[in-house]
Parts: sequence; structure tokens; C-alpha cells
Amino acid sequence: MNAIHRILMTTDGSITAIIEAVTQKKVEVETLEQKIIRADRELAELLEIDEGDEVNYRVVYLRANGEIYAKAISFTPLKRLENSFREDLMRADIPIGKIMRKHNIEARREIRWSRVEEADLALAKELGIADRRVISRNYNIIHRGKVLINITEFFPMERFRI
Repeated sequence: MNAIHRILMTTDGSITAIIEAVTQKKVEVETLEQKIIRADRELAELLEIDEGDEVNYRVVYLRANGEIYAKAISFTPLKRLENSFREDLMRADIPIGKIMRKHNIEARREIRWSRVEEADLALAKELGIADRRVISRNYNIIHRGKVLINITEFFPMERFRI
């Protein structure tokens, strides 16, 4: 594991900025799926909301120079969003960190867990990687003492060589 791998596992800063620094290319967000879902019991507990509340579910790739550097899955309780933030989030192809900066959202990231694991064959194929080792992590973005967004990310280790 190199220094960039350790940074990806522990940072509470912008992943987009890290990928742009590593690749020296602009990161593009490709939205694979985005929809409004209702929180089941498990999701309600995770987000500290009521069962049945509306949640924005979003799956994206972060690409640089055409390659996937991260896959991110996020859950955002809609009742905690201002309308303009919600509209930008629903536009889909804007990194969450940039949306937060645009709306002057003061927040902190609270890492719940991070690990190196072997991607299953489907994820390895999806990411286009031969070395199936990925860094995965889950964290909450906390705003005004509440979970604003929960995010799980997967980073192909082979793309972050130094």
C-alpha cells in the first residue's frame, strides 16, 4: 500500500480534488443511476431518519481521462436539503463536494469504515481492472449535527500507483 492508498482510506477531504491531483486531469461524474427511494429500517437507522422517508439514491463513476477512478454510492435524506441544493443534486453530474461548496454548506466527513478488499468479478469487470484489489470506505457527511449524506466509495488500487 502506497501513500496515495493511505490518503484515500483516511481523508476527510475532497476525493475529486485528490483524483485531479493524481491524474492532473479534470474529473467527470458519470451518473449510472439516480432515483428517489423510501428508507427501509436499516437505511433509516443509518441516516437517522424515519422509516419511509424519501432518500435520493445515486450511483456514479468518477472518471479522469476516460478511466474510472472511483465508484460512489450515496444516500441523501431529502428532508434535510434546501431546494437549490436538491436541484443541483438531482442534476446528477456534479460532484457532491462541488455542490456543497457552491451552496456554502459547512460540513464534516465522519469515516465509518475503510478497508482493502478483493472486488467481486462483477465489480472488477465494471471498473475495468485486472488487479481486483480495491479500497472501499463508507462515511457520513454531517451538517448541523445530522447525517446529510452517506457515501460508500470503491477505488481500484491499480489506478493509484506512484
